[in-house]
Amino acid sequence: MQQADTKRPSHRFDVLLGWMSAAPLALILLLTFADVLMRYLFAMPVRGSSEMIQFAMALTIFAALPVVTRQREHIVVGIISDLVRGRVRMVKLLFCDGLSLLALGLMTWRLGIQAFEYIDSKSATIVLRLEMAPLAFVMCAFSLATCVVVALQMVQTLRTPPSTEGAA
Repeated sequence: MQQADTKRPSHRFDVLLGWMSAAPLALILLLTFADVLMRYLFAMPVRGSSEMIQFAMALTIFAALPVVTRQREHIVVGIISDLVRGRVRMVKLLFCDGLSLLALGLMTWRLGIQAFEYIDSKSATIVLRLEMAPLAFVMCAFSLATCVVVALQMVQTLRTPPSTEGAA
């Protein structure tokens, strides 16, 4: 088992985004606990808790996306992966990464448009009046970071000679 090189920028990137994903997740946990406790003990739920949880969920998912992508830890169906080797495996990987990059690029583009629409319409949540534009911009930035990660993975795939071994 290899240990991660903690001095590498990619490791620092993973750690930073890991914390940026864990913090809103912790908020969800604490807020849900407090909301249930307040609701059942005092019949007073935490005002705006569902809005805060929705924002935190978006931050959790989008902050984790570049890390999960860089480590190639998305859920996959390995039926084809186990059957192909060498150059065919490389082509399959490039094809899948290309599709991912296309989908992420479209998502990034649409999030950017949505963020500017939120600014124009001054969209905010109903209870707490949290502005929607900053969240959309942050989601767009994380999505763009994921696009960069996928593009770098494609470059790395092209630079790495195809192996003749099967899947590990």
